[in-house]
Amino acid sequence: MNAAFNIELYKLLADWNPMDFEDKTMADQEIYDCMDIIHQKKEREETIHDIQSVYQYAFDKAPAYDEVARILNQVEQLNQTCEI
Repeated sequence: MNAAFNIELYKLLADWNPMDFEDKTMADQEIYDCMDIIHQKKEREETIHDIQSVYQYAFDKAPAYDEVARILNQVEQLNQTCEI
């Protein structure tokens, strides 16, 4: 993964804002945790579960499976458009 991908990945995850915070920076740490999970390149199901766990731990509420799957689809598209 390169710097351009990381910047765009951060923007994508920040815009996602699954907890609907008015101030999107309220979940910066969770965004970084999700970025780390994505970079680990685990199986899709495990990645979805791990991302849900990050939010469950931090906010006692996890984004729905389908919502995480949708954002991972966007991550895959982003990965294809950025030079690696």
